[in-house]
Amino acid sequence: MLREILVAGVVVMLCLLIHVAGLLLLAEWLILRPHLIEGKKAILRYSVVLVTLFTAILFLHTVETSLWASFYYLRGLFSDFETSLYFSVSSYAAIGYGDILLPQRWRLVGAIEGVTGVLLCGISTAFIFAVINALFQRRRA
Repeated sequence: MLREILVAGVVVMLCLLIHVAGLLLLAEWLILRPHLIEGKKAILRYSVVLVTLFTAILFLHTVETSLWASFYYLRGLFSDFETSLYFSVSSYAAIGYGDILLPQRWRLVGAIEGVTGVLLCGISTAFIFAVINALFQRRRA
């Protein structure tokens, strides 16, 4: 069991690195483009900025769930990649339907993915909130 947890820890760290790097790149993109939130017709630009952020963050989560799915598939825990991805997305999003289960020895890894997904979704939410808050502050000024 300890081996499985340590292996899952490696996947968690990779997901965290991907997520933090992605959010930092998005923040840098916004910082280097102040014209996107200034001037006339800013509301339309705000919409474009938010849609871009949502899309990029959704892409980050897709990469991360695909990483988990690849881990499951390459370990032979599921018979095909689609099943691995389905399990990964439902675990990562903390939905956990329970219609597909990991082998008993690996079940704790699914829970670790769930906690990781909740935390990374929380970081994404905080990032989006910070951007929206900045947009409101800029609009009020």
